[in-house]
Amino acid sequence: MKKKLLIFTCITILSACLNIISAQKVQYASENVFINNPDHLKLVAGISGNNHLLSFNDTENPEIFIYDARLQYQAKVTAPFKFPERTEIRIIRFDNFYYLYMHERFSRKYAFWKIDGNGNFTDHSSYFQKLLLSQSKNIKLGFQLIANEGSLWMVYHTNLESTEKNTVVVIKTDSLLNVVLAHKVVYDFKRLEEKLQQEILMFGKYLVVLKTANSGTSLEMMKVYLNTGYAITNTFSSSGYFYSQASFNYNVADSSFAISALLTEPRSSTNPRRFVFVSRLNNMLFEDVPFKILRSQFKQNTGTDFLLVDGLSQWARVRTEREQAYNNSAYEDNISLYQDPALSDANAQSITDNNRLFTKMSQSRSSSYTTDPTQGVRFSLLNKDLEIANDSLLINSKGSYTIKPDQFVRFMVNNKEHILLGQQFAKNSRGLLMINSNDKQQLNFTDIRVVDRNDYLLTKAQVIPGEGIIIPYIHKLEAGLVKVTLK
Repeated sequence: MKKKLLIFTCITILSACLNIISAQKVQYASENVFINNPDHLKLVAGISGNNHLLSFNDTENPEIFIYDARLQYQAKVTAPFKFPERTEIRIIRFDNFYYLYMHERFSRKYAFWKIDGNGNFTDHSSYFQKLLLSQSKNIKLGFQLIANEGSLWMVYHTNLESTEKNTVVVIKTDSLLNVVLAHKVVYDFKRLEEKLQQEILMFGKYLVVLKTANSGTSLEMMKVYLNTGYAITNTFSSSGYFYSQASFNYNVADSSFAISALLTEPRSSTNPRRFVFVSRLNNMLFEDVPFKILRSQFKQNTGTDFLLVDGLSQWARVRTEREQAYNNSAYEDNISLYQDPALSDANAQSITDNNRLFTKMSQSRSSSYTTDPTQGVRFSLLNKDLEIANDSLLINSKGSYTIKPDQFVRFMVNNKEHILLGQQFAKNSRGLLMINSNDKQQLNFTDIRVVDRNDYLLTKAQVIPGEGIIIPYIHKLEAGLVKVTLK
């Protein structure tokens, strides 16, 4: 009895020291399905209460495995068409259906299917071809398809010959994909000197742009109003240091923006010093507090730093150049147009995973390392004044314990931001690690108790607004779903 009490006491103390919480529920699908090593695997969650796991094999008919809200297996539906080789896939989801877009590489062949919650297919390819034809003179490099307020929108860049301006075209369509509204947004962009880092389109409001200029030594945030074209800007200039990996997150609660970027000293040596730039701007792009330069984030063999500002904005990721070199699945450009982040499903991974303006197909599987498994991963919690309130470095050890920082998903539950990352243990054992912050500005680390033999595809996870996430996984030639619900 004393021995059991001692063990219980030790576990309790250890959990308190590590700030581990356990208010979560893990639920697996009622059964796995046979997928035969697919070329593509996609998840579409919450379609009329059902969850669809889509499997694509080259030259074969795609298959949809349908699970209900409780992850009870319902049926398998076979698509009425073959899946061509070298085909790009995009999924544009609505509440009760989604569109499946397919483009055969190096061809003008497009397919566009509407799929409802029960797996019924309706061919909209002719309507989509008509839409493309109506915009063919303007589309230069690519386009994005976005669901917003029940309508399908097309967004693309045009007028690329201009060296002084960027032009974004926004097209709204009806149920038969006819154009009912077209709008252009023009903003200053010196194509030979500046590099576009990120764009976010807030429908009916404005376009937010983040770019670097002056050979990368300055960072500029721009807000362009859609109706008037009027723009407000804020620029951060360095003394010869270079900005890279710049990104921003929108905070719905107070309409502020949290900006982060890697700041690297001029390459006077083979190992230049690296810092993290952070700033928080209000709705008019004024600084709420002076920006900060975090100088110690990449010490002690740190390869990746995840930052959370004031527990409200999304987790941001900043990596060293070495980590970027390992990341062979990265997109060529960080140009991304999301739907309005104020919407309830703004965190849906299908938007960021499938739908870029400049798309580069990635065939990499989540189980292959795309980061250096020997470099540590740091998690930094910043307060409202952009000061580090809590900071933890998790050391990776190749062959025994590794956090995979390229395999993560971010989501919000009960107005609190969470991030879930993949873990790799010895003997091909896997796990999931969840991090969030508490009211005392401390970081909570939670090991999600999952079946360790599965390969969890976090980059394909889908957010369940207000509840948690659904994650697809693979085990040998089978696949399934797991739902993590936070209480």
